Amino acid sequence: MKIYNKLLLLVLVLLVSIPVLSQSFSTFSPYSRFGIGEIRSRGYANTKALGGISQGVRNSTSINFLNPATYTAQDTMSFIFDFGVEGTGVNYKTSNQANFNSGANLHHLAIQFPIAKWMGASAGIQPYSNVGYRIKDYEMDPYLLSTIGPIQYYNQGSGGITQSYFGLAFEPLKGFSVGANMSYFFGAIEHTTETIFPAQTPYKNFKRQNSVVVRDVAFSFGAQYAFAFGKEKDYKVVVGGTLDNETAIGAQNVLFISYPKKYADNNFVDTLTYEEYPKSTIDFPRNVSVGFTFAYKENFMIGADYSSQDWSNAKFLNVSDSLVRSNTLRVGLQLTPNPADLRSYLKRISYRAGFYYSNTSLKLRNNQIKDYGITFGVGLPFKRSNTTFNISCELGQKGTLSNGLIQETYGVVNIGFTFYDFWFIKRKFN
Repeated sequence: MKIYNKLLLLVLVLLVSIPVLSQSFSTFSPYSRFGIGEIRSRGYANTKALGGISQGVRNSTSINFLNPATYTAQDTMSFIFDFGVEGTGVNYKTSNQANFNSGANLHHLAIQFPIAKWMGASAGIQPYSNVGYRIKDYEMDPYLLSTIGPIQYYNQGSGGITQSYFGLAFEPLKGFSVGANMSYFFGAIEHTTETIFPAQTPYKNFKRQNSVVVRDVAFSFGAQYAFAFGKEKDYKVVVGGTLDNETAIGAQNVLFISYPKKYADNNFVDTLTYEEYPKSTIDFPRNVSVGFTFAYKENFMIGADYSSQDWSNAKFLNVSDSLVRSNTLRVGLQLTPNPADLRSYLKRISYRAGFYYSNTSLKLRNNQIKDYGITFGVGLPFKRSNTTFNISCELGQKGTLSNGLIQETYGVVNIGFTFYDFWFIKRKFN
């Protein structure tokens, strides 16, 4: 197959997958009710197994879109295609009950390719935030309880925001690279509340549905500096950082209120209110991340990241939410006994582990919600190739049982396939 046919095929795959990825969300967290939903660790299987570190990770055979400066690390005659799936299982616990949910979906698609020796590019699509919850509430107001009775509220949320991106990177000086991603955020978040009145009252049950449609562009910038030292330059250090620019993402709220009405033994829905509000915005605060990695040849690597994002002044359609500044620390370790070993396959496997600890952006009942966990996984190389099958596992805990809140214990499995091929070689025939 000619290179142009391969490129066309991959572009078609990306385009066809956009509707699937834009509806592929896998969260069941009540905490996703706030803001733009749940933003869990980003990245692909290879970096998620490293605790989610990304700022100092610089690899010529994989894609790291979280720092666009990495695109110049790729060989000038190669092409990388990466896709992955994700499975999640979560146990929710309160002081008096527990529940378990699980799900799986397609997670991402991405490509990366060189443009020149000093320039690289990448494009892809993956989830940014997820919303998914079901909560049953009861009326607590004494007056309403005495005059109407026990009113029930069924709250449900779904949807999320998807991120597609295109990025470029340059290497103006040896060892120093800079890059930028242009991201297009799109999707819909739905929050529904169904109000059920006691049967003996004259009030009609009704359903209130708020749909928030998001469509807008944002930019992020990254830089990396890599240098080697030692007698044979066996030791390598990479320091890096990114800035996700503060952006007001365009959004529009649509309100739909209805009540059920029986007619001819069939259930119909009569609309009470349908209103499209004027276009507004969702604030994405500035996000700053820094990190480093230290490596010995291709055998060993250790690294750490720190990121901070202040959500305290962010507004969701001009309304403030229960959000504060978030801070996250990530640490990762990779060991590859002998990448070039021809006899033992086990020595060519990359073994990965890490951990993370985050003060999330959510503060409820005077408790800033914590999210922490451990990660581990492997990179399984294909024979005589830089193509890799990556598996990562994440075990974590989020929330607390204090003050009537919810504690989540979760497990996440990511499976990724990184296809690496030489597509830009000119064939010569004698």
